[in-house]
Amino acid sequence: MEGARGPVDVRAGATVVAANGTTVGTVHTAYPHFFVFESTLQSGAGESVPTDYEVPMHAVAAVEGERVLLSVNLEALNELPAERQSAVHRMHEEG
Repeated sequence: MEGARGPVDVRAGATVVAANGTTVGTVHTAYPHFFVFESTLQSGAGESVPTDYEVPMHAVAAVEGERVLLSVNLEALNELPAERQSAVHRMHEEG
């Protein structure tokens, strides 16, 4: 798998850390060109809402042990087209 700085080894169960240092979730599944992680960050109302994110490998800055360090913040991942987010949810419902 190719990250922003070369090959990366993203594995299920790894902690995902955004570029600003915030822990944003845990890797659910890894594929050759992207991985899926679940975030349970609290909403503005204080509720914890699980959300799945599909992250391209080029958004990985580094993998340090069981930590996947992203080159982007969670806000950038929220800008994914709705079709891609829906595809991730359908994938989990079917699998």
